[in-house]
Amino acid sequence: MTAFDEGLLDPATGAAALVGDRALLTAMVDVEAAHLAALAVAGVVPATPGWDAAALDLTAIAEAAVGGGNPVIPLVGALRQAAPASVADAVHLGLTSQDVLDSALMLLAARAIDAAADPIGRVLHGLAVQADAHRATPVAGRTLGQQAAPTTVGLRLAVLLDGVTRTWRHLDGVELPLQLGGSVGTVAVLVDLLGVEGAAALRADVAARLGLAARVGVWHVERSPVVVLGTALATCIGALGRLGLEVADGARTELGELDLALGEGEGGSSAMPQKQNPVPAVLLVANARRAPGLAATLIGSMLALDERPAGDWHAGWQPLRELLRLAVESAVLADRVVADLRVHPDRTVANLGITRGAVHAERAQQVLARVLGRARAAELVRAAIGEPDFVPAIRAVAVAAAVDGPTSDRLADVTTVGGPVGLSDTLIDAAVRAAEEAR
Repeated sequence: MTAFDEGLLDPATGAAALVGDRALLTAMVDVEAAHLAALAVAGVVPATPGWDAAALDLTAIAEAAVGGGNPVIPLVGALRQAAPASVADAVHLGLTSQDVLDSALMLLAARAIDAAADPIGRVLHGLAVQADAHRATPVAGRTLGQQAAPTTVGLRLAVLLDGVTRTWRHLDGVELPLQLGGSVGTVAVLVDLLGVEGAAALRADVAARLGLAARVGVWHVERSPVVVLGTALATCIGALGRLGLEVADGARTELGELDLALGEGEGGSSAMPQKQNPVPAVLLVANARRAPGLAATLIGSMLALDERPAGDWHAGWQPLRELLRLAVESAVLADRVVADLRVHPDRTVANLGITRGAVHAERAQQVLARVLGRARAAELVRAAIGEPDFVPAIRAVAVAAAVDGPTSDRLADVTTVGGPVGLSDTLIDAAVRAAEEAR
């Protein structure tokens, strides 16, 4: 058997190794080892073997997995063969294949989330710094693809920051439980061996050894742990993908408001030598496009029958592992994006001028409406929009309408480019504070 996935179509971070077949095999061995160690503490076996997961024949286990429909069956055979005779019969005692694979996937998730923590921490810090630095950098706020009203680069970045902060905090807090229920979720074999209290203590011991949650119930068919984890992964990947989307769009030649300071040889095109593509941002978007379908498969697995499901459990293995891979990759890619992100205030200001000042129409109309009434103010604003330059036209309207001095001053304020707008400073401060707390 040859390796299927060496990362050819995922040219990102090498995160596949963190959740690949060897990593999953190691996690399954860790589950079996923790269970056997707990049996030793309970006095069932005299000692525990020191299994070396790296020495196991991954290819042979993968090939043998076809017969039973999962890799745990051949793995258990290999572990029993490698164990001393005094403990071989106790290997996998009271477990079922789903216990081992479900727990191993939760262990893999814990390790993947832990690996993502440092790059995500840098993303949160970097975005917070940029949001604060550009809190007064004006930019056109766009709705439905059109320029709408002025906002600031700092607020736009703060909104991105808020999304990453919240989804990461949720993902980092997801419960990752041990699965240990035996063949039909009754834990009967272990209760027969150790009694009710002894079996309960063993389950808690195994969970503690693996660093997983000691959930009271079993979840062979109650698949919410996988679904909650999968959707949390997908939403975090989505928040990071939106960062990539904003950067890729802002780096468009005709906008030029953002770009990435890529290194020599990065971002090139196979055909067009003049291009420098924002590759890390593009890959973030690609990851986010893939995540919803993977999460949907996990959600579908909730319709699981009986005490152990036929197919529903199996269908979730690869989607969950791929979501873990994408989450780690996205964390690393986002770290690069934020570290290399450059804002071009000259272009944000220049693009604000595309509408010839009409981007200020909403607030100008509200100022005039207070003294002239809504209908008259709307009429005057529409007329000013038709002029070559909205700002001098609307200010002239105010003079002609003999509005009072405070109204004229306020009209000048709301039609001048620059500085924070509305609650932008407050919103930026809140996002920055939450990000620093989440790191």
